[in-house]
Parts: sequence; C-alpha cells; structure tokens
Amino acid sequence: MSPSVRRHLQTALFWLLRVGLGALFLVPGVLKIRDPASFATEIHNYQLLPALAPVLAAALPAVEITLGVAILLGTRRWVRAGALGAAALLAVFTVAVGSVVARGVNISCGCFGVGSGPVTALTLARDVALLAASAALVALAVDAPAEVPVTAR
Repeated sequence: MSPSVRRHLQTALFWLLRVGLGALFLVPGVLKIRDPASFATEIHNYQLLPALAPVLAAALPAVEITLGVAILLGTRRWVRAGALGAAALLAVFTVAVGSVVARGVNISCGCFGVGSGPVTALTLARDVALLAASAALVALAVDAPAEVPVTAR
C-alpha cells in the first residue's frame, strides 16, 4: 500500500472514530443528565457501589458530555485527551458490565439512559470494541502537530 493511500485510510478512520465516539459520549450524556434520579437507579442496580449511585449519576453525564465535546470539537491534543478519558471510562464500564454478566444479574444497561436494554455478553463485547476504538483514536490523534486544529487539515 502506498503511503498516500495509507494516509487517506488513516484520515478516514480518524474521522470515523472521532465522530462516532464523540457522538456516542455526547448524546447519552445529554440523555442521562436530563433524568439523574432514574440514572442513579440504573447505577444502583449494578450492585457494585450502590451508595455512590447518586454522586455518579450527577457526575458521569457531565464527564461524558465533556469527553464527547473534546473528541468532536477539539484540536488533536484535545481529541487525544478525550479519547484517553473515554478509554478510561470504558474500562470501568467494561469491568462493571463484566461483573453483572458473571454474576448473572438481570438489569438494564443504563448505557444510553433509561430503558437501554439488558446487560448481556453482547453488551460486554460492545464495551470491549469501544475500548479498542478509543485506543485507536488515541493512536491516530498523535500523528500531527498538537497545535494544528484537526478542522484545519
């Protein structure tokens, strides 16, 4: 594969991951922030840290929105930081989902707000794939000078 074709493929993948992951954090964050009480119930149902559910329900949507905006609108430095934050959050989500699957707890995911569907092995596989996508975006965001906005390329 020629360097030119490789660069075009990397650019396309960068934008696909950027828009996809950015929207994937921004939109659910907005949906969750609108109903923190219901989201707190979803978090509590995981039976991991039930006492922290109200605090997490208040904080997580704001973090998700911030990460989504950084990924969608930031310079490469911000895209990379947002993708690193997304990867960290997805790692925590993956552990929580894996715990629920391993324990056989039948709950709604809460991933996209209330009524997101049940937690299954497919939910776990999706989280692992999103974690890999975040890592790929981190790698792709390193490729250009940090002070050059992505929108300027």
